[in-house]
Parts: sequence; C-alpha cells; structure tokens
Amino acid sequence: MAASADHLSVPAAGGGADLPPLTLSRTNPTAPCIHVCAFSGDSDMLVAGWLRVAGDAVTSKTAVTAWADFREQLSVDPALNIRRGDTLRARKLAAGQGRPRPSSTRRGPSKAEQWGYRHVLRRGLTAIASLPGTTVGTARTGPATPTATEAVLKRLAKDAGPSVSGAAVIRTTAATASWYDLATASPLAVDRHSDTAAHISAGTDSLLEAAEFVAYCAYQFLARRYNRRFLWEWLPELLPDATKPINL
Repeated sequence: MAASADHLSVPAAGGGADLPPLTLSRTNPTAPCIHVCAFSGDSDMLVAGWLRVAGDAVTSKTAVTAWADFREQLSVDPALNIRRGDTLRARKLAAGQGRPRPSSTRRGPSKAEQWGYRHVLRRGLTAIASLPGTTVGTARTGPATPTATEAVLKRLAKDAGPSVSGAAVIRTTAATASWYDLATASPLAVDRHSDTAAHISAGTDSLLEAAEFVAYCAYQFLARRYNRRFLWEWLPELLPDATKPINL
C-alpha cells in the first residue's frame, strides 16, 4: 500500500504525532495562508485532501478552536466513548471502531455504537464546512509514489498564487508530517527551541485530523468501495466544492 517509508506512504489507521514549533525560512518569515494536507488511498490510487486556512484564521486560531469545539462535542456525547486527547483516524471511524460506552459490559462497541463512530466522519465533514477562513480541496495522484508529495506541493503553490507566500504541512505517514515553504517547495527547518512560528504550528496537528477526514471521504467517493457505500455521497453533500479531485 505504500511507497518507500523515506518518502510517501498511505496513512495508517493508528495514532499520530504532535508537531513541534517551527522556524520559517528567512525568505518567508510569515505565512498568510497555511495548507494542511493528508493522504488516503491504496496501492492503485492515492487521494490528497487539504484545508487552506487564511492568514487571519491562522493567527487568531479560530479554525483550530472550531475543530477543538467539535472534538469537545464528541467527548461529551453519551452515545460515544471518545476521550479528550484521543486521535481521530478516519479509517478506524469508518470501520466503526471505538470503545463501547462506559456503562456497557461488552468488550467492543455494539452495532448501534459502531454506526455512531461511523457518523463521526459525517459530523466532522459538517464541522469542516464551517471552519472559519478555511476552504477545502482534493487531488488524485494516481498510484502511491514518492513524487506524490511534490505534485501536491506544486498544486498548493498554484492555489496560493504567485504573489502570496505560504506554508504547507503534509502528513505522509501516520506519525510523520513535514512543513514546506510553498514559494520554493522546500522543507522548512524545524527548531524545537524557537517560538518564532509557534502560533502557526500550534494546533495544526489537530487540523491534520480534519484533512484526513477530507482525504479519506474523497478516496471513498472515487473508489466506491462497497463496504463503505454508506459514505460515498457524504463528501458531495457536505463539501460539494471538493467533489471533483484534480488529477495530478
């Protein structure tokens, strides 16, 4: 399902990793927009999904706060057993995987609870549609190859425009996400001891969850996997602007 681990692989269903603060390159000391991108797919087709967060929504953290509010709603939902700090993975949710309710004596979730977890994906797409200062995009990259990240970066740079500087964070594995300067498509140096751009990176790991929701639902919209037919039309219904992935 994956290319070389040193380059690109399809995200697994297991947890993720927090991103440390970063220092932007001297040629791009600020980033008016941030693209948060994740991949989903199989060995035959890979789909990228991203959120384009405008500069004011980045600095004010309104998009991050809105996603945190969505997660808080899940944590207090009595029909679920999602705890604060849990990592939301689209593939696991689509499979109905999760804990049974605290009052249950079952070892795993009931069928009703499984559908509750599946509908977290739908609820997430609804939340993404209303994230402040945020637009959504998708791209089909074909088979998983090491050039997929490069192709997506070129597309994101085009999306940002030649006169707009920006940065992108792209999750290439379940535990790996890298920052890039869109002006040069080059990696941004990470400095764990600097808070120069902490306001940009803080909370972006949570928005990668949202980007993965988009990527996974876009993949299922295209792949039409029968066992996931219940969510085929969620993307066109809730995020219609993202239903025609660009072929890269």
